[in-house]
Amino acid sequence: MTKSSKKVLIVALLVTTLLATWVVGPQNIIRAAQQVYNKWMILTLIVDKIERFYVDEKNPDELIQNAIEGILSGLDPHSVYLTAEEYARWKKNYQEYRGLGLKYNRIDNALVVVSLFEDGPAARSGICIGDKILKIEGKEAAELKDVEIQELLCRGDSAAVRLLVQQEDNPPRVIDVPCEKITIESIPCSFMLDDSTGYIKIAHFVESTPTELDLAFAQLRSAGMTRLLLDLRDNGGGALQAGIDVADRFIDGGKLIAFTKGRSPAANAQYIATDKNTLPYVPLVLMVNGATASDAEIVAGAIQDWDRGIIVGQTTFGKALVQMEYLFQDGSALLLTTARYYTPLGRLIQRSYYASGQGEAETEAGENLGKKYVTPAGRVVYGAGGITPDFVLSGYETEFPDAFRHLYFHRKHFFFKFADQFVRTHELQWDNLTAFAREFTVSDSLLYEFYKSVVKSGYRFSRADFRACKKQIRFALKKEIAGRLWGEEGRYVINVLSDAEVKKSVDYFGAARNLKADASSIEKFSRNGY
Repeated sequence: MTKSSKKVLIVALLVTTLLATWVVGPQNIIRAAQQVYNKWMILTLIVDKIERFYVDEKNPDELIQNAIEGILSGLDPHSVYLTAEEYARWKKNYQEYRGLGLKYNRIDNALVVVSLFEDGPAARSGICIGDKILKIEGKEAAELKDVEIQELLCRGDSAAVRLLVQQEDNPPRVIDVPCEKITIESIPCSFMLDDSTGYIKIAHFVESTPTELDLAFAQLRSAGMTRLLLDLRDNGGGALQAGIDVADRFIDGGKLIAFTKGRSPAANAQYIATDKNTLPYVPLVLMVNGATASDAEIVAGAIQDWDRGIIVGQTTFGKALVQMEYLFQDGSALLLTTARYYTPLGRLIQRSYYASGQGEAETEAGENLGKKYVTPAGRVVYGAGGITPDFVLSGYETEFPDAFRHLYFHRKHFFFKFADQFVRTHELQWDNLTAFAREFTVSDSLLYEFYKSVVKSGYRFSRADFRACKKQIRFALKKEIAGRLWGEEGRYVINVLSDAEVKKSVDYFGAARNLKADASSIEKFSRNGY
């Protein structure tokens, strides 16, 4: 960014401050304008003096960059200035991904395919999980750095990528795989936990999330689902409208899902549920944790405020700030917080940043802290600091013995290699992932075969360590065997079925069923605080 364009940005920010004084009264405009002008002149003089007289030569561009960061440091952490390069990288998170539709691990001087996107270009080209990619565009895969591999596999154009692939013990063959737009699903897995309980995991929110939810819900209903566990743990949000549309699936038409308030009239909006896409009623338990944020909190807040389901887990992150993008001629951008969003009851669930030393002008959050709100069914919920669960889950964190932690996180390829060999050499009777997850067990003999393979590789793993890690190794092997057969979905399902918090959450469906009876007795409800 040029020095002059950065000065324009500073002027724009200062003018914004000037215009803000209008709310105080027109009589103060002239005085405020003079004060802003004086400060601007001082800033210009400071930059000039540093350029001319400071003991070390300073780049004017860096000085103005520091000035911009200084202005924004007095706001919230989400209001930031991004250079053209930073903005381009940031924008990629919300743009389409182009690639071959596969995931790989480096194992034994080859790239081993560990997962495939269903009906993606790699899968359609005949590539299978467990295949080894030996060359990419004629270059030895083992000699390429990760960034080089990404550049070759994830092109921006539609040209095919030439791979040399070896499947099992067959001779290597050349496969040309087209580079296409890949839709990364936001629901990595949905399945029946038991004969009546459906489970859906929403990892993030994208444009396709509502449609994915409709499809997953319909499939589970056809499989006998009469109650739903919806997992929003570690969901940091994404596309705002997708979050609104997901909440709309569970909230009756005409009811408020969320609303936003800001200084600009354009920042004020209400999001009202419709009857168009409402899903059939089933008792709902929704899982959250400290990494549940933004759009995911909109969903959780609406469901809690309208008594549509029970929230379990840990208090959510607490991000209720809405950002707008302001683009500049050189490709840089300002992401500026322009509004706050509120739950249907009027709760502001924004957490305070003061404790972390970040200077956020967030007085409302502090004033809202601990304020009680009453739902239609008479339940008390609280404002500020995130969404507080109806039932807090704690003490369910998974603990790993040190020996297993080192083996799994530093020699993870041991597990995939063993699973790959197991699948290749055994006739497996399971063609259904859910049945496999419920019925397959890693036998003692299979466990010992794995131990021998680890020791044979030269890895130092004592019998005492092996005995201490048996439980964790069984789980990891079952997970990798499922992954070898069904890719990432298989790994997700095994993780979920062994998740202590998931098992505990099922206990709260009784409370979820009672909510419908309680709420149905409320004839009139006035939204408190709105």
